[in-house]
Amino acid sequence: ILCLTYTDAGVLAMRKRLLGMIGPDAYSVQIHSFHSFCNMVIQQNMHLFHKKELQPLNDLEQIQCLMELIDGFDNDHPLKRYKTDAYYEATNLRELFSNMKREGWTVEFLADKIDEYVEDIIPQTFYNKTKAKKGITELTLEGKRELEKMTRLKAAVQAFPRYQEILRSNQRYDFDDMISWVINVFEKNNDVLAGYQEQFQFILVDEYQDTSGAQNKLVELLVSYWQEES
Repeated sequence: ILCLTYTDAGVLAMRKRLLGMIGPDAYSVQIHSFHSFCNMVIQQNMHLFHKKELQPLNDLEQIQCLMELIDGFDNDHPLKRYKTDAYYEATNLRELFSNMKREGWTVEFLADKIDEYVEDIIPQTFYNKTKAKKGITELTLEGKRELEKMTRLKAAVQAFPRYQEILRSNQRYDFDDMISWVINVFEKNNDVLAGYQEQFQFILVDEYQDTSGAQNKLVELLVSYWQEES
């Protein structure tokens, strides 16, 4: 049995409840957070991840990596600032990159969605109605601001690969990387995936409706054998 939850506190709570139900046998049940489960898979298959050792990224190091990323922007980059705080976008970039990893969104996917929004939604939603009556197509001030916002967002999305390069060069990873690494190995190595499918006959996910895209993909891979057999 494999039980998956979201936090270390959730793991402790689940273990405590199970102890009350079945006693010492509760210790034979694998209870993990998604991240600790992925860390276990990585540690057991280190050769597949091409890493001799793994060092998690702390908050200070992450800010330093984001600053390095921003320092490398060209002078005309949409996120480059001079007169105000040069690293103003660091917090936004950290949140965006984390969301991309947790949901499994690629650069190409998000760039396409932004382009669709800019080409189809903004012109229809933020057009100047007064000038439109005169046959003049023009965005409102709000529309122009929305267009600038999307330009910055697309530039931020396209900076994601460089951020990952910086992490690798510093031999660091963040917790969101762990899930995507394991998904990648499971997708490319059927024998490895089959080994964990054989080990875990039953999989219980705490608050399953709250899983992110990447977490859901991980669970789908683990149960894919049974889906094929049914």
